[in-house]
Amino acid sequence: MSVDVFNLVEPFNGKEVVASERFKKSTEIFERFGATAKATPAVMHLGVIKMLRSLILSLTLILSVLAHQTTAQSAEWRAELGLGAHGGDPEVSFAGETDDLDTDTGIAIAGQLWADGVAETAPWLTLGLQYLRLDDADFSEAASGTILGATVTAQLDLDPTLDGFLFNAAYRKPDGKLHPMIGGGIGIAKASIEAVGSITVNGQTFAGTTDDDDTSLAWQMFAGFDYDVTDKTYIGVSMSYFGTDATLFGADVEFRNLVGMARAGYRF
Repeated sequence: MSVDVFNLVEPFNGKEVVASERFKKSTEIFERFGATAKATPAVMHLGVIKMLRSLILSLTLILSVLAHQTTAQSAEWRAELGLGAHGGDPEVSFAGETDDLDTDTGIAIAGQLWADGVAETAPWLTLGLQYLRLDDADFSEAASGTILGATVTAQLDLDPTLDGFLFNAAYRKPDGKLHPMIGGGIGIAKASIEAVGSITVNGQTFAGTTDDDDTSLAWQMFAGFDYDVTDKTYIGVSMSYFGTDATLFGADVEFRNLVGMARAGYRF
């Protein structure tokens, strides 16, 4: 058997290995992200359902109070859209091993509805609901070598996506044209991932695709400012740190993303 040696970093523990060992490790990765790993205990599903019900009830109560306060205090409503970029390598724990996926910088998109001055005694308080999507932060890993005289190449591509729904509260300067703000939010996020694996043996390729998703609690901290262009329109920028945890293909995944965004809004 002929084995070519490559100076490649092993995906999980940083050792240099020969191509045959690297190919074996890549095969293990494929198995980790295979469809057979998607089974989740029913108890976890029940826990998620209860968590989501509690969160929905809490948000409904908050929105009811917000609507009442808005009527009583004549709060100002704003709607805004945001576009930017995000980065952060997810930490993956599986079978006692932990490593970070070296993902690309992705695209961040957001839509938000804000209510300013919801309390007469706290004109600086602003509350809002936000939809946040973090996408296009792809991961790719490849290995190749010669096994039993055959040239073998393995490729794994992962495409994770995060969709978050958050209730935010912020301190925002209410007067003047420039409005600095700082705050945080809590909600839920759906983490989904598509895995594409392929193995090429002497020019013949075998490929497969699978996917998985999980929904859990999410949170963020943010800061930024906006500037009034007219009485009704404004522009701004913000930075946020977003986090959620998920179980995908049987592995525990921690998402911690730094998000930078340019925003444009309209005041009703």
